[in-house]
Amino acid sequence: MNPLVSVVIPFYNRVDWLCEAVESVLNQTYDNFEIIVVNDGSTEKIDDFLYKYGDKIIYRYKENDNAATARNLALEIATGDYFAFLDSDDIWLPDKTEKQISFMEKVNAMWSHTGFYNWNPDTDIIKKVDNRNDYGYVYEKIFISIYIATPSVILNRRVLDEHPELKFPVELRKGQDTAFFHALSKYYPLALVSEPLVRVREHGGNSKYQAIVRFNLRGSSYENIKNDPNVPKGVKRIKYIYYVYSKIFGKTTNNLKEFIAKCFWTIPYVIERIYVRKIIRNLNQDKKYIT
Repeated sequence: MNPLVSVVIPFYNRVDWLCEAVESVLNQTYDNFEIIVVNDGSTEKIDDFLYKYGDKIIYRYKENDNAATARNLALEIATGDYFAFLDSDDIWLPDKTEKQISFMEKVNAMWSHTGFYNWNPDTDIIKKVDNRNDYGYVYEKIFISIYIATPSVILNRRVLDEHPELKFPVELRKGQDTAFFHALSKYYPLALVSEPLVRVREHGGNSKYQAIVRFNLRGSSYENIKNDPNVPKGVKRIKYIYYVYSKIFGKTTNNLKEFIAKCFWTIPYVIERIYVRKIIRNLNQDKKYIT
């Protein structure tokens, strides 16, 4: 029998999208799942969803907090050999789990991700994201720029058995998943199935397109790393730029501030690209971790 995969789905509103996400799991070519849906205090009625899927999922309700607490609760409940993450607004392609678990078992990977598409169902625009260099020992790279879609990640249960302190950080309102993956990368190389096997839905709530949010996310760690001798100087310099911008623009936004912030974004973005290319050149990546 295939290893049991626990699918972790945090949910807050847009129950129609949640139905699509759950259906994408049920339509997998893989055949051994438990699906854990944690309702993070949604304001929508989900009686119809529970009537349709209640016998196919493990369901928990909690008061609204954030996705990190919902994922942590699901991980406490999960009994699988592997933990797979899926956001309630995203979609797995049918052979995603089969291909990913097979590759992880082959190379004994403790965590992995896949290629993915950015997807706008309203305009029917779909764009493949280039993450072909995002595998192996990625600890330094995550400081700067890496393309890991949360709904593409699968984690071996042994990771949390060996490091029970690893949790999604509940103190962060944004970027909890990136912080969690960064912590993982200290201990384990990241495997990559480069084929796009996930559709990440684009909509107005995607913070990755908001420059001021990104300044604050990327600059927030500067105080923690500036005196850390283990963090490369290049990382500290780039983080400092974001830190300065976060102080200049603050956390509130409007259309004019966001427009100006996007203009300022060009400077650290170009520096990042140069630095990431340097990291890639200097890394002696083990090709066994990519397929």
